[in-house]
Amino acid sequence: MNVYVLKMSGGEELGLSRVLVDERHDELLRQWRRYRGEMERADVPSKLETVGPIDVEDQGDDRAKVTAQVSPIWWNGPTSLSGTAHAWRFETRRDAGGWRVWAVDLPTWCGVHVRADACR
Repeated sequence: MNVYVLKMSGGEELGLSRVLVDERHDELLRQWRRYRGEMERADVPSKLETVGPIDVEDQGDDRAKVTAQVSPIWWNGPTSLSGTAHAWRFETRRDAGGWRVWAVDLPTWCGVHVRADACR
């Protein structure tokens, strides 16, 4: 989950594949690209940051639901602006390589994280 947010923050796909479940890899990668594209319709934040504790709900059978509050931050020289944190929800599965993302439920970027009229 942390790698997913970090890669979304930087807009960098390199390394993302290793945290996605193989069976849903292509679908999850398309979803990631669509969301990053939505972010790019507005002023892309300097970084995304998880705020507060990350909630992990064990589902048994090597499955867990993970919820993190994610906030965008924009820097402009010495000035910074922090957006409101919103819940990013992940379903994860554990395999021989560790925990991987199975599903992602993200709030709409344009209209939730940023004003709808800020998107072009």
